[in-house]
Amino acid sequence: MAATMQERTVLVIDDDPWIWRLADRILAPEGYDVISAFDGLSGIESARTEQPVVILLDMVMPGLDGVGTCERLKQDPVLSDIPVVGITGSTDLTVTEKAFRAGAEFFVCKPFGKESLLEVLGMALEAAAGRSPSQRLHPRFQAEVPVRCIVGGSGEPTREIVGHTGNLSLGGVLTWLPETLLPGTVCRVGLDLPDGPVPAEGTVIWQRSHDDKRSCHGIKLLRFVEEAGRAQYRRFLSAIATA
Repeated sequence: MAATMQERTVLVIDDDPWIWRLADRILAPEGYDVISAFDGLSGIESARTEQPVVILLDMVMPGLDGVGTCERLKQDPVLSDIPVVGITGSTDLTVTEKAFRAGAEFFVCKPFGKESLLEVLGMALEAAAGRSPSQRLHPRFQAEVPVRCIVGGSGEPTREIVGHTGNLSLGGVLTWLPETLLPGTVCRVGLDLPDGPVPAEGTVIWQRSHDDKRSCHGIKLLRFVEEAGRAQYRRFLSAIATA
């Protein structure tokens, strides 16, 4: 059965018209109908009227910002199941953390490229389709890569925790760290790949203590800080897969 127009509608809530045009330029050729709203309140109304399959939401806007908008979307029984992709150019980790806790499921940096936007949109659509949590969205590959997790901020002192990965996928990494991080902790993640470091932001999904010296963590990658970093990470995973 062919998808209805509603099933191909993406709502962009951003006060920057250039972002609307960028999203439309990328998504329209892929068969999506892109609609836009210039602030949080009008975006919520558009979501109620249009019932989009995914919402791209700017986190930093005047008036009702992205975090407040996301909270209202997730508190609305009619809108709460629509996946929200947070978009932000901010380097402030607390912005991502607040958005994640408000209910944003995915993130993409702006200005975003075609590959990264289609990738995160695909993950959001799979989430909307009700993929079972037990099903892995991305294949995982065993690899021991040095990793640096920076935690703290928002009034707390930051600290760097150095460890290594156990396996990696496009959506997350399993890490061994000499310190326990509680589930829900948002951190900066630095993956020291052979071609150079890749900075990202992530959140701890689960944690398991192993011994007195290290703990195992499952970290969901929320966003890559740079488009080049995402591409570099994909190349590394591809090299592992074909080795």
